Amino acid sequence: MPNKTISVPDDVVPIIDNLDLPFSRWVTEQLRRHAAQSTMSLAQQLETDAALVTTERKLEKADAHTTGQRMERSAPW
Repeated sequence: MPNKTISVPDDVVPIIDNLDLPFSRWVTEQLRRHAAQSTMSLAQQLETDAALVTTERKLEKADAHTTGQRMERSAPW
């Protein structure tokens, strides 16, 4: 995996220096934790989508957009 470079404000550098692990590992763990908390399982997605379909209201363009975004976030590619 290629290395990525990020810029941080000067006041953040002391915080990074005080971490008990390498900054790159800390960032990776934070991103993985966020992804795990913010994604729905496939079963949850299907239940949510089924609930939208069974409502009496007409599905809006925003509903389709939200469903597409959710599926894109959890897609394996």
